[in-house]
Amino acid sequence: MGKETELKLSLPSACVPALRAHPLLQAAETVGAPKTLDNTYFDTADLQLQQRQIALRTRQQGDVWLQTVKCSSVSVGGLSQRPEWEKPYTGEFDFSDIELKPLRKLLSQLQSQLQPVFTTLFTRQTLFMKRESGAEILLMLDQGDILAGGHQQPLCELELELVSGAPEDLLQLAVELSATLPLLPSDVSKAERGYRLYRSEPEVPVTMPSVLLHKRQNPVEAFKALAFACVAQWQGNVTGASVSHDPEFVHQLRISQRRLRSLLRLFAPVLPESWCAHWNSVLADNARLFSDLRDLDVMSDEVLPGVLILPGADDWPLQSLHQLVCAQRDQARMALMDHPDLQHQGQLILTLVLELHALAASSDQDLSLSRFIDQELKPLRKRVRKRYRQALKTRDEAALHALRIALKPLRYALEFFMGVLPGQKTLTLYEAVLVAVRALGQVNDLHVSRRVLAGLTAADAGHQAALAFMSGLQSATLIEQRKIALRALKKVM
Repeated sequence: MGKETELKLSLPSACVPALRAHPLLQAAETVGAPKTLDNTYFDTADLQLQQRQIALRTRQQGDVWLQTVKCSSVSVGGLSQRPEWEKPYTGEFDFSDIELKPLRKLLSQLQSQLQPVFTTLFTRQTLFMKRESGAEILLMLDQGDILAGGHQQPLCELELELVSGAPEDLLQLAVELSATLPLLPSDVSKAERGYRLYRSEPEVPVTMPSVLLHKRQNPVEAFKALAFACVAQWQGNVTGASVSHDPEFVHQLRISQRRLRSLLRLFAPVLPESWCAHWNSVLADNARLFSDLRDLDVMSDEVLPGVLILPGADDWPLQSLHQLVCAQRDQARMALMDHPDLQHQGQLILTLVLELHALAASSDQDLSLSRFIDQELKPLRKRVRKRYRQALKTRDEAALHALRIALKPLRYALEFFMGVLPGQKTLTLYEAVLVAVRALGQVNDLHVSRRVLAGLTAADAGHQAALAFMSGLQSATLIEQRKIALRALKKVM
């Protein structure tokens, strides 16, 4: 069994000439001539291998045929390690060399049902590089297509494969390359992309994957595990945010930034102070890149459609106002897609992943995760109680906004630590916090919409009148959502 450590980076095909001209690649050693690789992936009709995260392929490279079996990998920031078995292919599959008995048995049982599912056909150029650290790295540039069921999808990837050295050597090289190139780490293998094409599945927004923590874990190690999960959510939505009109990609990307910042503040006592401050600032700036579009998405898809169906709405130019907001939203989306900072998301992600790998565990060996959680949750709950009492007393917009701001880090902390904290007690608190956050989020959306719309309608008396009518209709909603939030928190405060 082999075990490859690789870092997969996607890039636009238009940037390939710039990649080839990069000084680091110019200094690398070319390994042979470019090769055309014709890969056919096999599975059963009901895709039993995919369900078990197993990839089986044959590869034709000139006159040479190979059979390869790969199992699921652990991938963070595009960096993955996975078991692999490769041998000559003679026209029939032979699984006798696979050391893992359950895998060997499964493949042998399914052998008669295996059939071609999709193909990847691409040209590979391979370079060899020896770094100052002593690490030896293969760089493989793949350009071609994925073919499945009459459909075709372009493929353009740079794979960095570790020959010798540490996984961090791959990340360091990727960071250097991404300084001038729009490289994005990818955790999606060619096989996964092929299956999606075969099943006609579009790319979908990515939420944060679950993380298994344990009470005796070192807090820094817990932080790193949670941060890697947040990075996976960030990375998984960048491409969609840059090419799709589905607003959920931008929404999930912004959530990843909020989660990471909450994580930095929560674990600040065990992390380098300057490092936390730097990344908190970087992530805040990055989130602002998507803020205007997200506000317009909420107005065009949620706030205004909810008003248009209310009694009396037809008497005002609300449809025209909705069209104005949709036009502004479309302009903002096009501006985001062309924004240079969007092209550098990969560099930010790779740099953060590299620095996360370098973080040392806390020197306080007696500080377990359970003790750390206990000491960090108390001030969060105390702050929420204080803001809750103020909001209960005044019920004004400023107090409710302050309560919402205080609730967010508590919500994220509870989500981070749900598997470690006491079950029912934590769940009751979390459910109350979640209800309050969502209700106050609606209140905030309405206030933000009013402020943005006031600016958009300043030059049009008809639109201003429609906005005033809309504000009146929303007053009852504001009052009801405030009640829902305060009533939910009353049970746990």
